[in-house]
Formats: sequence, structure tokens, C-alpha cells
Amino acid sequence: MAAPSLKNGGSGAHYRWGQSAREVTIAINAGSRRGRDFRVEINRSRVSVAARSCGDEWQHLLRGELQRPVLTDECEWSVEDGSLIIALAKDGRLGAEAEWWTGVLAGEDTLEARTADAVAYAALEGLPEEERHLATKALAMSSGLDAVHALAAKAAAASDGAGGGGAGSRAGGGAGEGA
Repeated sequence: MAAPSLKNGGSGAHYRWGQSAREVTIAINAGSRRGRDFRVEINRSRVSVAARSCGDEWQHLLRGELQRPVLTDECEWSVEDGSLIIALAKDGRLGAEAEWWTGVLAGEDTLEARTADAVAYAALEGLPEEERHLATKALAMSSGLDAVHALAAKAAAASDGAGGGGAGSRAGGGAGEGA
């Protein structure tokens, strides 16, 4: 897993997060812990992350209902450079309007709107025209981010002439990958 981009996100009690049009990435400080020192459970609508704290004691760092459903088979996690990195694959079948997250867990709003970056979110220059339009629309509908909408529309207009590639699929590592 490559180093995460945590743009278009925010911070929770024990984690930082960011998002693109296809994925939500969560970073948790792992300290000197290794993969076996974490319990990560991801299902379509819930996430649970616990870390070994002392002996057989486990401390929950993140647990609850996700803000939106994810594609479990395409989610993965690993411990890299002192961080537990969790990549949640957004379920694009719900339409782009459902894909802009304002937090990781349902009911939370930890999005730092002032740091939103439409180009990083939608990677507009690489999307087919229809997907660019849906991403721009989703940004316009989200949390009053008018400045983000303007950037997205400008990026979409600038890249209309560029050929868009199709969305690739990642091999699913599953929720139990990070050993």
C-alpha cells in the first residue's frame, strides 16, 4: 500500500483520515506496534480497530457504524512507517452523490472543509466525462463547499479535451491482510 493522502478529511480521537472519489484512508499512530498487535475488522457498514495495550488487554481506537457502506473485499490494512493505514473502498454503486464523507463514523462531522481539494478528491483529470460530472455534482451537494465546487467545475472544464481512462479494480486484500 502506498503512502496515504489524507486530503479532504480530518481527525478523530485516535486517527486522521482523508478521502478520494474511490477510497477513504485512515491513519492511526502505531508507535512500535506491528500488524499482529492490531485487530482490524471491516464489514460493509462497520469498522472496529483495537490495539494491544498491555499483555492481553486491547484498547479500541476506532469502532462504530461507518458513514457510508464500503466494498469489504477491496478494503485493506497494513502497518507502515509507524502508522496503521486502513484503506476503505467506497461503494460507488450508490452513485457519486453518496460518496462525499464528512467523517469516518456515522453522525460525526470531522471534515476540515477549509482544506478541501477538489482535484485531489475526484482526480478529475483522469476520470471519464460522466464520472467527472458526477464527482463535480457530489462536491456541489456536500456541506456547502462552494469553493470546492468552483474548483471541481474549473478542473472538469479544463480536462474535457483529455481522454479519460476507465476505473481500474484493485485486488482485494480483505480485512485481515495486515500481518
